[in-house]
Amino acid sequence: MILSVTLNPAVDHIVFVDGLKPHDTNRVKVMQTDAGGKGINLSRIAVELGAKSLATGLLGGGPGAFVRHVLDRENVPHQFIETAGETRTNMNVESGDGPPTTFNAKGPMIQPEEWLAFLALHADLCIGADWVACGGSLPPGVPTDAFRSLGQIARANKAKFLLDADGEPMLLGMESGPDLIKPNRKEAERLLGHPLEGEDALRSACEELNEKQRAAGSPNPITIISLGKEGAVMLAESELFVGRSPVVEAQSTIGSGDSLLGGFLAGLQSAQSYATSLKQGLASGAATAVTDGTHIGKKEVILKLLGEASVERLGAEG
Repeated sequence: MILSVTLNPAVDHIVFVDGLKPHDTNRVKVMQTDAGGKGINLSRIAVELGAKSLATGLLGGGPGAFVRHVLDRENVPHQFIETAGETRTNMNVESGDGPPTTFNAKGPMIQPEEWLAFLALHADLCIGADWVACGGSLPPGVPTDAFRSLGQIARANKAKFLLDADGEPMLLGMESGPDLIKPNRKEAERLLGHPLEGEDALRSACEELNEKQRAAGSPNPITIISLGKEGAVMLAESELFVGRSPVVEAQSTIGSGDSLLGGFLAGLQSAQSYATSLKQGLASGAATAVTDGTHIGKKEVILKLLGEASVERLGAEG
C-alpha cells in the first residue's frame, strides 16, 4: 500500500487566458477547479492505475470538504485530521506562453493538538505501508522539521520513504534518509547550491543527491530529477536512466510532477522494473498535462502515451 501525506492541501482554481498582461485587464477563457496537493495527486494516479493507496494529511472547512469529495468521486481511500482552520485556496494562471503563474496561499494555522493528533494517525497508518510519500509545503504551525519526523516514523515501521519538497523542510527531511526523492531542476539546484546546465551536470547531481540519501541511512536510494516536458533523469541502484516524456499539447502542467511519482510507484508496486516504472511515470505526467485542469491523467490516456515515452539505461554511475 502507498500512503500519501499532504500537510498543506488546497483547492486549485485554474484560470486560462490568452497571454498574461500585468497591470491590465485579462479576459478569462475558462476557469476550472480541482483538488490539489502533491500526495493527493500521487494517490489519485496510483489508484487510477490499480495500485492500493490511501491519502492522509490535514483538511478543514469547505475547501477540505471539496477535496474529500474529489477523492470519494475517484474512489481514493482517505483518512485526514480535521482542522479548525480552513484548507487553503490557490490560484493558477495558464497563459499559454510558458509555465503557469501561481498564487499559493500559505495555508491555515495548525494548532499543536492537531499536529500531535496527526503524528499519532501517521504512525498508525504507516503500519503495513510499503511506501510513505510526503511532499509539498508546510502550513503555519507545523514544525519545519516535519518531514524528518514523518520519515523517521515511516522507517521505524519498515516502510520506504519518498520525499518531494523544497527549501529547509526538504533539507531537514533529507536527514531521515529518504529512499526516493524527486526534485525538479530548480529544486535540485537549491539542494546542491549550484546551477545544473546540461545532461552531464544532471547526472552528476543525481549522484550527489543519491550519496546524501545513502549517508543519511537509505541503503538503496533512488533519485529522480524531473525536467518537465523534457522528461527526467534517474539514478537507482547505481544505474543511470534518462527518460523522455511523450510529446503532447499541454493544457495545464499542474500536478504533472506528482502524477509522475504516482505512476512510478504504481509500477514498482506491480513489480515492474525501474525503467518501466519511470516510463509509466512519464506517461502519467503527460496524461495529466493534457487534461483541462479539472482532472488528473486517466488510465486509458496513460496507456496510450506509454508507447510514446522512452527510457534509456546508461549503465553504472561514475
